[in-house]
Amino acid sequence: MILKQRSAPPEIFQLESLIRRTPIVHPLSTHWTEKLRRISAGFHGEQHVDSLWHEIPIECPHYFLHDLFVQREKSSHQMDTVLVTNRYVLLMEIKSIAGQLDFDPQLRQFSRTNKDGTIDGMRNPDDQILRHEKWVRRFLADKKISLPVIGIIVFTYPSSIVNNRPKNRIIIQASGLPFLMDQFAIKYPNDVLNTRQTRRLADHFLQLHTERPLRKLDVPMDLRRGVLCGRDCGGKMEYYWRKWTCEKCFRVDRLAHFETLLQYRVLVSQTISNKEFREFTGIESTTTASKLLKMANMPFEGSYKDRIYQIPHEIIQLESISSNLESI
Repeated sequence: MILKQRSAPPEIFQLESLIRRTPIVHPLSTHWTEKLRRISAGFHGEQHVDSLWHEIPIECPHYFLHDLFVQREKSSHQMDTVLVTNRYVLLMEIKSIAGQLDFDPQLRQFSRTNKDGTIDGMRNPDDQILRHEKWVRRFLADKKISLPVIGIIVFTYPSSIVNNRPKNRIIIQASGLPFLMDQFAIKYPNDVLNTRQTRRLADHFLQLHTERPLRKLDVPMDLRRGVLCGRDCGGKMEYYWRKWTCEKCFRVDRLAHFETLLQYRVLVSQTISNKEFREFTGIESTTTASKLLKMANMPFEGSYKDRIYQIPHEIIQLESISSNLESI
């Protein structure tokens, strides 16, 4: 059973928004595009691994928690997948990295050798999963639960060639997960928890999850303003007759400013005033801007003139805004 679904990393929308609102000739454009490519590739790799579980029978009570983020006082744990069963807890570090991969057990270094001979140093996934293992073992000990905790590294690309693998660490290609789960069924044949206790433990993990804070980018001063068309035409949208219309492809969208608010949230600030909204969207009328902001049904503080809206990470709630459309 999937107790927590995987969602797209917020950095994808953040970088897509930044790239759309900056010139192609910007000196950091290539850096942002490459970063977006890497994060997207990692997400697609995780989705690929998720899809494999539909074909792998697990004959004991179990719960999947994908992309679990636990914020502690001075540190945090971001775990790609946690599988809670009544026989063991499995932690997965999923990597989408192609090339020759080397683990240096003495320097605790992880590197990739590219086709052209260049070498890229990267964070050591063995150290990452080791941190998670230690924390989960302490967490279980505090609850007096004696379950084995197993951390594995899963590579999603068949072209990943692993050299000098660390001892006592399970490293496997995604295609080998069915074989690995068969081995676990043999190695851990006995139930430790009953079904209710297993669900309770999975719920405890879920209760610890919080939304991962989005890192702030160095946004350039010449950020492109306006409500941008959702298609690839690159046009801006103008607001008249109670709807947004693209100046290039003539696409019509009554709620186009919602995505613009989300872009403002990830690029500029999580709060916005009427004036800031007008400056970012190009709307001239204070009254129209106020009604559009009200339509989004966002929490706010302050009186009508100095009202500050808090932009949530999801604002598109059609049920709550349908009654407001005709008044604008």
